[in-house]
Amino acid sequence: MNNNPTFWHRTPPALFPCLLGFIGLGLTWRRAAEILPVSPWVGEVILLSSSILFAVTFLCYTAKLSLRPSVLLDDLKVAPARGGVSAGSMCIMLISAAILPYNMMTALILWWFSIVLHLGYLACTIHSLTKVENVRATVTPTLVLPFVGLIVAAITGPQLGYITLSKLIVFSTIPSFAFILYQSALNLKYTDIPIPVRAGFVAVLAPVSIYGIAVYGLWPFNVFYVLWGCAICCALLLLMFLPWLVKGGWNPGWGAFTFPLSSFAGVMLIGASSGFGLVAEIWAIASLGLATIIVPYVVVKTYLFWASGKLTKTTGAAIV
Repeated sequence: MNNNPTFWHRTPPALFPCLLGFIGLGLTWRRAAEILPVSPWVGEVILLSSSILFAVTFLCYTAKLSLRPSVLLDDLKVAPARGGVSAGSMCIMLISAAILPYNMMTALILWWFSIVLHLGYLACTIHSLTKVENVRATVTPTLVLPFVGLIVAAITGPQLGYITLSKLIVFSTIPSFAFILYQSALNLKYTDIPIPVRAGFVAVLAPVSIYGIAVYGLWPFNVFYVLWGCAICCALLLLMFLPWLVKGGWNPGWGAFTFPLSSFAGVMLIGASSGFGLVAEIWAIASLGLATIIVPYVVVKTYLFWASGKLTKTTGAAIV
């Protein structure tokens, strides 16, 4: 191992979760421009900035893997990284959605590439879990990224003509989400969760919100209404645990806050645009405002931490 590695030799998977939230924030602002008196350029600027930042980060991580492909398995030995790596392929799913209004063919290529890449990451994650002595004890909500993250592809799928496949993706991820939710609750009850890992429990909000966004374009409206309500209940439950979740202040694990916030704001905006009334509008504006504050803050803090050389060591990422 290089004793003085360049920055891309030590690119950690922990960068991808905050980018996932950053790209998601851009898509949420794009949706907000459809129902709120805000400029549509806000979302497009965020999408452009976040996509460029992701492209640079993804190239750095790919360059790291090119030196020694097995370093991916080394990264996956650390429990939080099992979610971080898969966040990279989920970012491409969101970029596909961002590009769709401009170029359908590019969006289609990225969509399929992200699915294949995600399935590859999932296979590697499963392989890494077979090496763990007590797998159930290591289960936290961050595992929804590799095992449930494919649902992000169901957002764009119907617009690309893959309605049946999108429905299959939604149904196929539900058992994994239910198991991860159940086992995480047990571990939370019987295990003292370390502070850097606590933020990862917010990840449960993301699948509920994304299920709602995906279902909106696939099933009858009353199904969306139920999931919209479930997302609010989940958010309220997490608010009760907020002091526990943020104890000790910022740490690299806060990247887990970003995508749940962005996706929750997205499903709230759909509710507001669907005529759910004043309460829905308040939820939409409040969640969008909170995401707009928290997501960029976490992104900046995370990248400054990487630039300082501390992020790799703190998150236990492999170095080549």
